[in-house]
This record gives sequence, C-alpha cells and structure tokens, in this order.
Amino acid sequence: MNGKDLSDLVQGKCVLACQEFLREELPDLAMEHPARYLTYLIEGELRDRPVEGPSVREDGTLPHCLRLRSPAGEESLIAVGINLSRERTEEVLNALRSSRAKERLLLYLFSFESRADEELIAQAIMEPELLSMVRDSGIVAYFAMLDARAGMGMLARIDGDLRSIQYLPH
Repeated sequence: MNGKDLSDLVQGKCVLACQEFLREELPDLAMEHPARYLTYLIEGELRDRPVEGPSVREDGTLPHCLRLRSPAGEESLIAVGINLSRERTEEVLNALRSSRAKERLLLYLFSFESRADEELIAQAIMEPELLSMVRDSGIVAYFAMLDARAGMGMLARIDGDLRSIQYLPH
C-alpha cells in the first residue's frame, strides 16, 4: 500500500465517520472514544487487504488522537474532536502543527443539542474560522456541524495549504 492509497483510505474513513455523525448513527462508544472508533473503521478496511498494511494505534499524548504508520514508515496523525471548545480546538491544532507526521488531519464534529444554550452556541467554530485556524499549516480538517433541532447538517473538507473549503454531500 503506497502513501496515496493510505491517505485516500484514511480520508475516506474520516468522511464516513463525519457522515455517520451527521445522520446521528455513531454508536455511543464512538461518541465516548472517537479515536478508537476511527481506528476500528480503518483497521476493518485494512484487514480485507491481502498485503501487509500500516499500523494503527491510539496516541496517548492527546486524547482522541490516533497515529498511522505506513509500511514505508510515513506517519499520519488524526485528531477527532466532538463539541470542542475554542480553547481546546486551538490546543489540538497546536499539537497537530507541531507534529512531524506527513499527514495531519482534524475531524471537528459539533452538534447543537435540542436545547442548546448560548454558551454552547458561542463555542461553535464555523468553517471560515476553522480555515483561518489551519491556513498554511498543512492540516486538513473535516468539519461536520449538526443542528438536530432544525434537522440540518453540513460537511466540509477544509484544506489549510490550499486555503479552500469544499462542501461534501452527506
């Protein structure tokens, strides 16, 4: 498995996790341990491949992070955040920025509860703001925002190097 195939697999599983979040289909365990769930999705795909795949493990330095190492030794670091505060989002992004991993990804999942209070709403980061936070960092963020009250959600891929927001179907 080459680096591009691994990257495509990882990014595809990131999109899948975001889509499941938006459909409110993530298992309870995934909401409590999102990195473990993403590891499960990636490893499930790798088990079906006849060649030796990369190693996948949770990263103990940051909660809700996992690392992948390709057979060639290239690393990817993925952070998953559910309803992160602005301060916590910046901490996670700082850890991603300081990583030497070739590929650095953030899954930013945010859900407004049925009775969202003003404080929760104030903590939400919108996609242009997240683009500003990852600009020129090499980080790609998958942004999933769910407002169950209105029955609406959105999914975007935010590329810091390309300085772009691509809205994805969900």
